[in-house]
Amino acid sequence: MVTEFNPAAPFGVISDDGHVYDLPPIDSSFPRTTRDAWVADMAEQYGPEWLDRWENATTGKALPKALPSPDVSLGSAGERGEQEEPRPVLQLRKLSTMKTPPPTRWIGTGFIPRAEITVLVGDEGIGKSLAWVAVAAAVTTGTPFPPFNIPAREPADVVLIITEDGPGEVRERLKVAGADLDRVFVFSADDDGTGSPVFGHSTKEGAFQALRTYLEDESLNPALLVVDAWLDTVQGNLNIKDTQQARQALHPWKVTASRHDLSVMLLTHTNRMDTGNTRNKMGGTAALRQKARMVLYAARPPAVEGDNVQRLIIGPEKSNVTGLANAIGFDVDVVQVRERTDEDPGTTARIANPTDMGEPVRELVGKWHQETRETTGGSDPDEVARMLLRSFMQGRDAVNPNDVKAHLRENGVGKTRLERVMRELGQSKQVGAAHWEYRLTTDDQQ
Repeated sequence: MVTEFNPAAPFGVISDDGHVYDLPPIDSSFPRTTRDAWVADMAEQYGPEWLDRWENATTGKALPKALPSPDVSLGSAGERGEQEEPRPVLQLRKLSTMKTPPPTRWIGTGFIPRAEITVLVGDEGIGKSLAWVAVAAAVTTGTPFPPFNIPAREPADVVLIITEDGPGEVRERLKVAGADLDRVFVFSADDDGTGSPVFGHSTKEGAFQALRTYLEDESLNPALLVVDAWLDTVQGNLNIKDTQQARQALHPWKVTASRHDLSVMLLTHTNRMDTGNTRNKMGGTAALRQKARMVLYAARPPAVEGDNVQRLIIGPEKSNVTGLANAIGFDVDVVQVRERTDEDPGTTARIANPTDMGEPVRELVGKWHQETRETTGGSDPDEVARMLLRSFMQGRDAVNPNDVKAHLRENGVGKTRLERVMRELGQSKQVGAAHWEYRLTTDDQQ
């Protein structure tokens, strides 16, 4: 009988006698949902490294409801059965005859992939949450949303985990956007939608386990799960500035998206760096960008004198599965939804009047930043590296200097600049025979 899965051989299982066996080919007996659930379970057991290896190596083979055993026939005469010698996993295979994985499926082609993580990142207070509200309205009503290439289809459910905006405000935004509120579900501790959950690094315990129970309810048909804002829901003992711990915090969301065949959208803020590089502007952790299959970047264009309309620009900043579409510009409309009082303006907002901006969002943001620098006289080119270093060291007393260098390189800082900035802001000191520590100087500790 099969005793364990071999994480080093993603397509095989190891039997008691040590042989490695292939999984059977795709057929109608093993639907995609079964395969996705199996992948999710294996990823939960073996961690993010296994899932990354699987995604890189998959050839579209099916994942059966039960792992095959070498002493059980898998087919009738002429098919692979107990009399057939199993093939080894490690082989040379002709690319022309290999089975390929199914193509990526989308809620909105080029913007929001299904069964994957999408990160929506942008400055605080610019209205980026209005984007997921518009998507939720399209999903729950089955109506198209052309700006994000969402076609008309059967309505589905949306699950919300909200930490920043109050449930009442979210409700008004969804109503104005035209969402079917009967298909919107808020995952919270209290009946009024407050009491946001805190998630650890395993789907088998705590808030993840409770969420999984609801997502598996046959009465629910979720296509989209939104976490706004993601950092507010991360368990306190996970330091997301540490790339490995950040990956641990993100991994269960990857599993959740795959297991339940839904789009998981995680919202986060940009940092305060003075840069036009959208990759460097992503706040929190580099792992967030690395782990996400799609990153949508939201920005506010420079103000135009005499124009009082607030605008929001959103576009793909990173995509592992498609080219980068042009950014889409929206007007942010303020709508009166209840009577105004001295304490309550009675308004909410929505995005309207979409416009193709003609360029990807990273090009627009870079151009706007350059124009601003030329207007203000420019800035110190080392300042981005300084801000990256200070952000990485926040909450840390001493770290391995190689970890600092790796973080800066991941964020586009060159070798000469990173070494110069590290010397400027801190120092490395040998501790013991073969161990070095890097610390910021007292003046630069935050």
